[in-house]
Amino acid sequence: MLIFTAFTLSPWISVGLILAISNNILLLTLFGSVLLVIFGLLYTLRLKKKDKNREVVRPVTEIIGSVPERIAELNQELKPFGFVYEPYQDIFYSLMNPWQRELGYCRLYDEASAALSMIIDCEPITFEYNGRKWLIELWKGQYGMTTGGEIGIYYSTVPNLDIPGIFTGTFYYSVSNEECINMSFALRKNGNILFTRNGYHWWLTGFKLGEFSKPSELSMDAILELYDRRMAYTFVNALQKAGYKEDEFSVSGSKVMIHFKKPHTPQPITRTAFTDFIMLRNNESYCNAYNHLTADYPDTIDKLEVVRKESPGMYDQIMNIGKPKAAYEAYHSLKDHVDSQ
Repeated sequence: MLIFTAFTLSPWISVGLILAISNNILLLTLFGSVLLVIFGLLYTLRLKKKDKNREVVRPVTEIIGSVPERIAELNQELKPFGFVYEPYQDIFYSLMNPWQRELGYCRLYDEASAALSMIIDCEPITFEYNGRKWLIELWKGQYGMTTGGEIGIYYSTVPNLDIPGIFTGTFYYSVSNEECINMSFALRKNGNILFTRNGYHWWLTGFKLGEFSKPSELSMDAILELYDRRMAYTFVNALQKAGYKEDEFSVSGSKVMIHFKKPHTPQPITRTAFTDFIMLRNNESYCNAYNHLTADYPDTIDKLEVVRKESPGMYDQIMNIGKPKAAYEAYHSLKDHVDSQ
């Protein structure tokens, strides 16, 4: 479908453009945003026209297999993307060892988000502990066709990168299995819980398909169980330096509770009123298109089969849950410098 080909306009979201963000944000988003609006309107009109002659059919799971079989099949298909579907809360979440783990994290990834239709609040909290630089970051917002949230923990033991014209700052590595922490969060929309997540992880995530939200409507209540009391209080000091008030966090031993509603740290420069308006409007149209196309089906498994058959482009987009590979394209420009350290 035309609307979903807009997502794959790689030239305007290539590494070159991502690395030129700081020079001209309007050039980065204007052309792609206008195209997305046009394609969104055209696709919506097409759906309305098609709906007049639409026939209601029985759920596809009655035809092709049981729900458990379909879930297993879907999760096998999602595995290369680094995610799995969980039917009890009707969400998608990241595996322990997805491809994203090898790419660590740096600020350029956050800067790429808005250009890729991810309008998300970022809250990077950095601090030093046991001879390492640490990053614990929280995210919440609209990831294309999903509303979602993330918590990640990363570290660095090397000097900051200084690559003229590309990136100056810290590159962080994902922690090992032994260094994962017990963490949990509840993602709320206008005060109502959308879903919860918990476990020992380095990157705890959750995404709800077809749910449209503005970042300001979302809040995250997170609990992080850090390595010891000293690490917890060091992290809390970093929260306070970032601007968190006493009613937004608490600490008990090695556990830190955080209420993340409005970010206190500087947001990516790609997050402007213009990009927020354009991208959120298009994300809403994508969610509406998905919900319209699948309105006759109660289960996500059924919905996805309908989308696979009637809109392969939409289905491909759905498979790219969370941050797509394009968000990490900057890594290829940093890799040689990272490897040398």
